[in-house]
Amino acid sequence: MQHRCKGKRSNDHTNESIRKAVVKALVSIAIVLTLGFFTPMVSAAAPSATIEYQPMTSDGLAGGYPFEAWVVFDKPADPTVPGYALPAGATFRFTFPEAFTPQPAGPRPAAVLLYGWPQGPASIPFTVGLDPKDPRTIVLKLTKAFPAGPPERPGLKSIHLRWGPLNPMQAGGYPITMQLTDAGPLSGTTQAIAQITPKPVPNVAAYGPLHDGRNENWQHVKTGQQAALPIDLLVTLPDKARSFISLRPTKEGNFEILSDMAPIGTITRRGAPVNLKPEPFGPGFARLGIVRYYVTAGSEPGVAQIEAQLQGGTRYTINVIVER
Repeated sequence: MQHRCKGKRSNDHTNESIRKAVVKALVSIAIVLTLGFFTPMVSAAAPSATIEYQPMTSDGLAGGYPFEAWVVFDKPADPTVPGYALPAGATFRFTFPEAFTPQPAGPRPAAVLLYGWPQGPASIPFTVGLDPKDPRTIVLKLTKAFPAGPPERPGLKSIHLRWGPLNPMQAGGYPITMQLTDAGPLSGTTQAIAQITPKPVPNVAAYGPLHDGRNENWQHVKTGQQAALPIDLLVTLPDKARSFISLRPTKEGNFEILSDMAPIGTITRRGAPVNLKPEPFGPGFARLGIVRYYVTAGSEPGVAQIEAQLQGGTRYTINVIVER
């Protein structure tokens, strides 16, 4: 009897040891799984961005000129795709490297919050200015939340910065550090490269004021029908201010872009077939660099891309979604 009791106590001890080991293993697995599932959700993930020419200037990224450009975040330009939603108090700090020269006097830095298309600012209040301790850092702070909403207001997709420090005289790529704080899981630090050019470049981009700043890019149109908004483009030339800008159709159905009747660029199509029709402007708009054309969809659905390209300058793509 004593022998059997002793054996039972030994078995109980063994079973208890096994139970504790199993519990410990399960706890360890639970911790690993918890960390694996939840760590990415709470880690900092600042939006990445690129630096692009501001649509209405040809010298914002040219050597020796005041910095003026778009900070374009990593969200598709398609307005049906939401941009970034940010809480009130979210703060951007844009720090330029030492090669940029602080301006001793002149206009203070300014900014425009954008949904992703030109001349369509978001009416979200914010403050902007230089860091009093660092003249190479521009600080922008939202005073109200910036929501991501329907296509007309898809959230933050880009920021127009102007009147920044003077660009370096030497051309090349310069990293601008962007720190985002008080923005929840979007808080963090990243960099965007500013490609400084030796001199101003010809610039072309969409122009919205002639139709109340509405987005003429990414329009949806039925096959055989004309897009609701005409396409207005603004051509800015650094060395030929007030030249007469116009379009000349080619036999392929595309356009040449002309400055005082001399070719300076092209407008070409790819993707779903569409027809283009120019609308001639008088000297008032033409000498401001504005051209207009209409888009009519063909018989095949798909995405039509219409690209304007200037010689030695920028390019801009208009997307038209053709649907049955």
